Amino acid sequence: MPTPGDQLPNGTQQMARDIADLKRQVRELRAARRLENAAVGAGGLRVVNGGRLAMDTPGKVRMVDIGKLSDTSFNHSDGSPQQAVQLRRDDGSLFMSCFSYPPSGFETQAWKFYDRSGNIILAEDTNSGQGLARPYLPVPVGPAYEGSWDYWPRTTGTTTTRLWNGRFYKQLPNVVIVMQASMDTSGATGTIELTVGGTVRASSSVSFSVGYVTLGPYALDSYDHMQQVDIAVQGRRTAGTGALRASLYSAYQL
Repeated sequence: MPTPGDQLPNGTQQMARDIADLKRQVRELRAARRLENAAVGAGGLRVVNGGRLAMDTPGKVRMVDIGKLSDTSFNHSDGSPQQAVQLRRDDGSLFMSCFSYPPSGFETQAWKFYDRSGNIILAEDTNSGQGLARPYLPVPVGPAYEGSWDYWPRTTGTTTTRLWNGRFYKQLPNVVIVMQASMDTSGATGTIELTVGGTVRASSSVSFSVGYVTLGPYALDSYDHMQQVDIAVQGRRTAGTGALRASLYSAYQL
């Protein structure tokens, strides 16, 4: 007489083999220590409920750490763990982070970039909520007009004379020079020019009226990043008598 087991596809022996195979697969899954290869589809990848995303080098140096900070001294003032971002070089030195330091009273997270010595070289300003906290940028100043006219570099010639010169490392795409210039005799005129690499790149006319002259922006496309660039401001008298005088107020890249 047939038994209930005989009604199973391929009989009871096949069912036993299937169960044994399932047990083997479960053991392999439990023993697996890592995901060696995977693809994430259009739905993306989400880490939730306090999880973290980390990446270590083969030498077990942590390079990427996104999630809850293990150091409880960074917990928020309400005691909750802080979620943060820390990116490191393969030698373990921190180069970028985004976190706050609640023990000092600061709950607002700020992104920062570090050099290999751990110095902050670039950071946002969390106090005002806009702009940079570092680096400290210079504020260009020039001599006041009252009583300083005679100290401005000047030229009385009709041939071009260099008045200001400098050298800088190219880090941004353009350079701008802002001058204050004037002829010192009524009716006289002149020209002031910006040279980059010895070639005139921008110019402006000057008359008997003290005013600001902006030379540029001039594109530095022909220069490589961090290449040294020579600039100069030169001028000449084009009509009348007297001298062209010019004072540098600011020079910057943008």
